[in-house]
Amino acid sequence: MTQSRIALLPPPETAPLPTSIRQRLMHIERCLFWKGEVQRADLVGTFEVTTVQAAKDFRLYMDSFPGKMVYNQSRRRYIPQPGFSPALIQPDTLDEFADMPSAQVPLVRWPLPLRRASPDVLLVVVEGVRERRKIEVQYQSMTGLAPEWRWISPHAFASDGERWHVRAFCHTRRKFLDFVLGRILVTRDVDKTDIDPAADNEWNTFVDVLVTPNPKLEAEQRQAIGGEYQLPDDLELTLKLRESMLFYVKAKFESAKTEDPAARQLFVAELKKLK
Repeated sequence: MTQSRIALLPPPETAPLPTSIRQRLMHIERCLFWKGEVQRADLVGTFEVTTVQAAKDFRLYMDSFPGKMVYNQSRRRYIPQPGFSPALIQPDTLDEFADMPSAQVPLVRWPLPLRRASPDVLLVVVEGVRERRKIEVQYQSMTGLAPEWRWISPHAFASDGERWHVRAFCHTRRKFLDFVLGRILVTRDVDKTDIDPAADNEWNTFVDVLVTPNPKLEAEQRQAIGGEYQLPDDLELTLKLRESMLFYVKAKFESAKTEDPAARQLFVAELKKLK
């Protein structure tokens, strides 16, 4: 097994760095790690600081973490020293580098359509949550052929990793439900609500979900999945989540009996409602 070169270190200053400066130093490391170089334009363009400030940031980084980078006169930019390892960032996902173009490291994303909500709808719904209001919305459900108007009293937002829902009391069905934000087509009236979010039992109840690699996989495959998801040595991870989100977790992780286990690599092994 390859020994990790990543060891996060605090800057050796007596006082903690301001957040804005620390963010710029972290960006220096992202550029060094991902692009193999960094120049003043990387800080100026990303943080809208002056070239003078960028130069100060480079000096601060080199003083705080000697041996990490050096200025290359011929290329007129800073490059990582041999054996460079980040001191401030933990590069464990490509997501944070996906928007940083690099000619040496090609990266593409699947061209899937983005799920978005109308800005006007989002504004009204967020205000409804914040100001405790009920909203008349036109909603396209997957159980009806045509969109219909209904009153909802929203109180929270939740994401299943792919799309955002608003948790709300539906005055039509007289129960708390999840509404996909992108399916709220338009809003109409707004009024005060007497619905108490504390009455949403599924939202306020938590469950423990035990997740493990699909037991139908071979032992070596289960170990590989455990490493990918950073599971403990026993390959069992307990997730604490709201009961209202259980449907989405089970839909994502539960494996059908006739399904190829490689298609559902993680498996919901056990559920336990917390009192």
